[in-house]
Parts: sequence; structure tokens; C-alpha cells
Amino acid sequence: MEYIVFHPWRVVFAVIVGVILGVGSFYAYQAQATFHAVAVEQFDPEGARLAIEATQTPVDQATFVEPSEFEPTGQSDVVDIYAEMADIRELMGNASTFDPRAFSPNSFGEPIPDSEFVSYLLVGNDASGFLADVIILALQPSLGGKPIMVSLPRDLYVWNVCKSTFTRLNAGLGGCAGTASGMEMMALLVEDYTGIPIDHMARINFSGFAAVVDAMGGTTICVDYPSRDAKSGLDIADAGCRAANGTTTLAWVRSRHTEQLIDGEWVQVVGSDYVRQTREQDVLFQLAAKASGFSSPASLVSKLNTVAASVRLDSSWSFGEAVATGWRYRGISKSSVSRFSIKTKDYRTPAGAQVLLPLQSFKNQLSVVYSLG
Repeated sequence: MEYIVFHPWRVVFAVIVGVILGVGSFYAYQAQATFHAVAVEQFDPEGARLAIEATQTPVDQATFVEPSEFEPTGQSDVVDIYAEMADIRELMGNASTFDPRAFSPNSFGEPIPDSEFVSYLLVGNDASGFLADVIILALQPSLGGKPIMVSLPRDLYVWNVCKSTFTRLNAGLGGCAGTASGMEMMALLVEDYTGIPIDHMARINFSGFAAVVDAMGGTTICVDYPSRDAKSGLDIADAGCRAANGTTTLAWVRSRHTEQLIDGEWVQVVGSDYVRQTREQDVLFQLAAKASGFSSPASLVSKLNTVAASVRLDSSWSFGEAVATGWRYRGISKSSVSRFSIKTKDYRTPAGAQVLLPLQSFKNQLSVVYSLG
């Protein structure tokens, strides 16, 4: 008691230091618990490839098989599946085997050395959890330079080594029974198309994405006219820019059939995945800008908790490493990232499904923004 009377400032200082250390330890403990709580998924793409190839038909011995996801549910007078299959085989010059590389050469990527990039695959899955709704590939050149970002169309027609046929790219998230997890299969499809091995992968669902946007303080959406999309749930009543919560932001980036009220009439103005891709990337840059504004340990831990509950990482990537990667790119701007779009053409499968065939190889399109050694 006598010490407190004669040395009050020392006591106050000791109390303050004790409180700071105590609070800091509390938040450090919470953050550590968050790191261990995040869900992970088995991720060994090359091991999965070996397991699949041991049981599947080699690509050069394939016959054309319509993927089960495209099988018609009833009678159709629009398309004769077997006649079209025969036409394709005749076109390829072989009545028994089907050369996938001759049919769509740009669906197969020329191998690019793993040492060229650190690659990150970011996937947003649909409500089922078995199809990818958003697919973004981010590349960091190993020797430095601008990071690269490209959105991969979910309807891109690529070779699926599990099914021994072509499928939409987004089907990879369904995995390969007994041999590959959803993440592993998705990575293999992207690798076979781009030629680039995938180092790390993260996936997030619809509700998780909305929760993350809310935790980060929302986004800003600007429209020239009132906009809506019944399928995605988009409903913006007035023109102009507005603060949007997670639910509205999700509807905005998912909208494929945006209608706008122009001169008193609702007119569909968007029917392309490319517009969605632009919106997806714009939202990511907005969230990156907000991530640079962490103001306290409390706000940081709160945001980490939200992300941890919403994201699933590959088994080789810890949540701490993922957070460190995100922190490194916080505040990154559009001008500091090299971006390009995948050029495609429409194609109707024998069952009548609308898909996209790549017009150029991925390597050629990458060369627009990056020079490979």
C-alpha cells in the first residue's frame, strides 16, 4: 500500500501494461482458435491423377460419350444424339475412336513449368456444393512482377479425365468417386486446360460469400437504371450508386439475366458470363481495399472468424498461410494486376447443351499479359 502511495505512476503503468498484455493474449488465443477451426479438404492433385489414370481410358483411345450431366430427360425432336455422335466421328475420320485433341485442341493446355508461378484457384460453389459458379485463377510470377488474374468460364468445355469425355469446367467440383476430392478434380480440370499446376485452392459457398461481404462492410454497386434478375434475386429499385450488403452483392455477381427498366420497359441487358466475371473481379478488388482498413485486433479477429466459418481450404494450405497471402495483397488495385479474358465460341453438344469451346490455347492468351521464358 505504501508503494502505491509513493509510486502511483509506476503502478498505473504496470496496470496498463498488464491490461494490454491480457487483451492481446485473449485476441491471439481467439485468432489461433480460428486458424484451427477452418475446414480443409484433401488436396493431392497429382496423386489423384495417378489413381484416376490407373482405371480410366487413355485420352488417345477415347470414344465420344455424352456426359451424364447432359443426358436428355425425355423425348426431344430438336436433336438426334446418335446421329450427331456419328457425324462427329466421321468428321474426325475414324468410326470407332474419337480424338479429343483434334476435336477441341484448345481445351488441352501446353504444360507450363510449376516453377513459373505460384498459382491460386478461387472457387465459389453453387447451392448444391457440386458445381462451381465462380472460378478465378490468380498467378503470382515466381520472379516478381504483376500478379495475374483471369476468370475461367464455368461452361468451358474441357477434357474430364475422370469421366473420359468432355464436360463443363464447373463439373469438376463434383470430384471423382473413390479417387479425387472435389478440390482435386477441379484443380486437375483447370491444370489440363491451362497447363499450370495448381498450388493452392479455396472454395466458398453462397451464404459464406454474403457473410464475408457483410463482415467487410459491404460493397458499392452502380447501375444506370433500376435492375432486377428473378433467378439470382437481384432487385435494385433506383439508378445510381449505393451501398450493398452481402445478399445484394451476391445477387449482383451471380446475375446472368439482368433486366433494366429503360423508358418504362424491362429490357434484358446481360446474358453473358463475361459480365459476371467483371463484376466478380470488381467485388474482389473492393474487398481487398477494405481489408487494408483493419483498425484493431478485435475487428481483425471478428473478420477472421467470419471467413473461417465460410471458406474451405486445401489440406496443404493452412488458414494462417491463407490469411498471410490475403494480407500481402490487401489494398491491391486493378491497375496493379494483369488481367485478360478467355476467348470462346458457342457449341451445342449432341444432347443439346450449350457450352463454350476455347478459341485459343490458354498459353497464347496468357502471352498477352505475360512473357513466358
